Amino acid sequence: MTNIWKKKSIFFDLSYWSRLEVRHCIDVMHVEKNVCDSLIGTLFNINEKMKDGLNACLDLIEMNIRSELAPIEMGKHTYLPPACYTMLKDEKNSFCQCLKGVKVPQGHSSIVKSLVSMQDLKLIGLKSYDCHILMQQLLPVASRGILPKSVRHTITRLCSFFSSICYKATD
Repeated sequence: MTNIWKKKSIFFDLSYWSRLEVRHCIDVMHVEKNVCDSLIGTLFNINEKMKDGLNACLDLIEMNIRSELAPIEMGKHTYLPPACYTMLKDEKNSFCQCLKGVKVPQGHSSIVKSLVSMQDLKLIGLKSYDCHILMQQLLPVASRGILPKSVRHTITRLCSFFSSICYKATD
């Protein structure tokens, strides 16, 4: 069998790299932060952070699904109708009020209420560990009574997934 690899990774120059059993691990905390930022951006309809743009809506049309999310042409402008998971202003306010009122033990995470901007109705300055706590513990609670049941269940299952892969292994 011929060697399929063309180049040796520069990581092998590190003294410990060749001894690692698994060299392709990903950092769950950073993945969790990226997912959290995208999820919050999508729920709050923050243009810079959401993944539901014009191209995504056009892809839905091409696949013949979710026709209610088809872009609407209004003269020179294209209007994207809100999805069932996009929060309205009252829902954002309720969500932010819930997070603003959360009290956590000292040292557990950042003071959550300092991360909530009630003027802009968004979360600001989230660090990786803040997203970790938000995804695993606070997001399912804060979304209760705000979002439709199917969306809440999906978010809860996503949060449960991250929680389960972050459990400490016991022997």
